[in-house]
Amino acid sequence: MSIGQIAKSLRFDPFPRALSADPANSPLKSIGFQLWCGPMENVEPIKLTDHIISHKDIETDALQVLSRLHDYGFYAYLVGGSVRDLLLQRTPKDFDVVTSAQPDEIRRLFRRCRLVGRRFRLAHVIGRRGKVIETATFRAKPEDDREALLITDDNRFGTPQSDAYRRDFTVNALFYDSGRNEVLDYVGGLEDLDARILRTIGDPVTRFREDPVRILRAIKFAARLDFTLEEETRKAITSERTELAKAAIPRIYEELVRMLGGGAAERSLQLLNELRVLEVLAPEIAAVCSLYPEPEHCVLHRFMHCLDDQFHQIQGKMPNGLILTALFWPVYQAISSELPRAPRPDEQRILISELMRPMALRLAVPRRSMEMAISTIEGHLRFKRINGRRSGRVGFARTPNYPMAAVFATMRREVGDMSTNENAAWEQQLEEFPPPPLEQPKPRRRRRGPRRRR
Repeated sequence: MSIGQIAKSLRFDPFPRALSADPANSPLKSIGFQLWCGPMENVEPIKLTDHIISHKDIETDALQVLSRLHDYGFYAYLVGGSVRDLLLQRTPKDFDVVTSAQPDEIRRLFRRCRLVGRRFRLAHVIGRRGKVIETATFRAKPEDDREALLITDDNRFGTPQSDAYRRDFTVNALFYDSGRNEVLDYVGGLEDLDARILRTIGDPVTRFREDPVRILRAIKFAARLDFTLEEETRKAITSERTELAKAAIPRIYEELVRMLGGGAAERSLQLLNELRVLEVLAPEIAAVCSLYPEPEHCVLHRFMHCLDDQFHQIQGKMPNGLILTALFWPVYQAISSELPRAPRPDEQRILISELMRPMALRLAVPRRSMEMAISTIEGHLRFKRINGRRSGRVGFARTPNYPMAAVFATMRREVGDMSTNENAAWEQQLEEFPPPPLEQPKPRRRRRGPRRRR
């Protein structure tokens, strides 16, 4: 049978079986890969076999996805933050897979699978335990003849090496081969991981212009992992911070709340302010930080420290409304203290809304999160007037945002933002009306109309 005949049979076989259990030695695998994804680049990565990664630390659904892709003759590796976290002895939040199979081929292999993404097409495979395993195809290098560096379409497939070079930071470009129990490193990520340095792959200016959200990701990883930003990367963040205006607004907001709600809010805010990124995203908050030359004296930094404590106590996703409340309470206090007179009760909510509106429009903050933050701040201002009346305290305890207001009261007490009388009133309130546990609000389901009769 000729190569052309083999290729034709492969293209029409929905489930081509590999002739060998090892994808690297499978003739079917090598032929199919060359036809669909181009030849493998003859570059040997650094292979680490003496490591602490064990299969028992990997999600079972992820191992099953890797195994099925291997069985059908495709290269497949764990990639990204899961490999990095396992090597750092941290618990990964999720497990991502990268493979030589293209999105349509992945969908044919897995019954519970959906394709997502416009900028880069990938597959979400739902495992037997309900875990979503993000499975992507190896990406190719971007074309060199682009007029602008900003990447808007990344649906060009490549090889493991080209995919590694397309990733953002060296420590996020490590592959784990579960079949051979090896960590593959094409970009020097293992060395940076040992030195605890966060470094972009390639020229940092170019990488940040390709995807400006990488600026926020760099700050997030440096803060969360307690890594040092490499000097050229640090300079590029400051010089290219205005490129964030070209990024998709929902992605900026998503990275910001992940950064501040992931247990490293204090360090993240410090880096945002030092690198002058905060003045681009939220100049109102940057203005409050500028009032305090030393970060430890800034009330906003103390609130972020309390937010980190709450993250470890909640042991789950931090409600975005609480993050916004902690950010804008100091802003409200700073603005209201400069007014010629204190706002009347009927003016307080209007003032809070007007202070938060610019950031809400700039970052497309969801209305529900904004409403939670506004109601929590208004509730604390209202509590000062009603704490002497039992009927007022009972009504306050029945409001939907009472659990968040109670958590924020605890944060204010730790920050030292309460007077003695207000502190005593809150202690009485929480003892008399204990709040339920604070939970992340569930997304609202879209209401569907009645089914039409046929």
